[in-house]
Amino acid sequence: MAWEWAEAPRSAERSWPRARLIICLSSCFLGASLSGCSGASDATKNRTFYDWSLGDGAQSFERPYPGLNWPEDAAEPEFVGVSILESRVRFSRPSNWNLRSASNRPDEPYIHYVSPNAYSFAIYQRRDPPDDAWQEIIARYEADVEAVGAKVVGRLVPVATAKGQGRAFSVERDVESAKHPLASRSRELLVRSGELVVLVQIVHQEPNFDAVDHELLRAVASIQLP
Repeated sequence: MAWEWAEAPRSAERSWPRARLIICLSSCFLGASLSGCSGASDATKNRTFYDWSLGDGAQSFERPYPGLNWPEDAAEPEFVGVSILESRVRFSRPSNWNLRSASNRPDEPYIHYVSPNAYSFAIYQRRDPPDDAWQEIIARYEADVEAVGAKVVGRLVPVATAKGQGRAFSVERDVESAKHPLASRSRELLVRSGELVVLVQIVHQEPNFDAVDHELLRAVASIQLP
């Protein structure tokens, strides 16, 4: 199946430019979660998605960026604009996401969110020189995937964000569990600009994103790299 975002909301700074994001997905997109759980009916029992809190420390990793709130001028917007990765990246995320972990390590900052809809969303800054050719960036990324025992099972799907371009991949990992290893799948996107390369990683418990695709597509399409 395919996800298609027909048209992003208006304006340059307060919303997103008109851009289309097309991500082709396989029939079994994201299976088991990284925790290796068996998909309990009560998702809140899944510690991978619900054991989190950075408390007041969250402000060290995420700052408000009201220009990307949506709907605009709403008292309680469904999506809130934020500035992350040492204020180099901006995007609009669902207001009910929570910050699970983050780091401002030099040259390797990252931020990791979890949603009450049982998926996680992370953005990692990569060390790739942004002026390198795509084939060089992709080769290093695939080597990193293999180094942790995972494998790329779908690749090179073009993506576009508000300020950035990239490639999407499906990645499969074997996750240890009490009875037998489980296959975990994630959607991973390499996104670049003239100054930065980041990796966006999305992990979902369900076989597909049908219930949450509107959230994820809006979040991805709003990403602004420097």
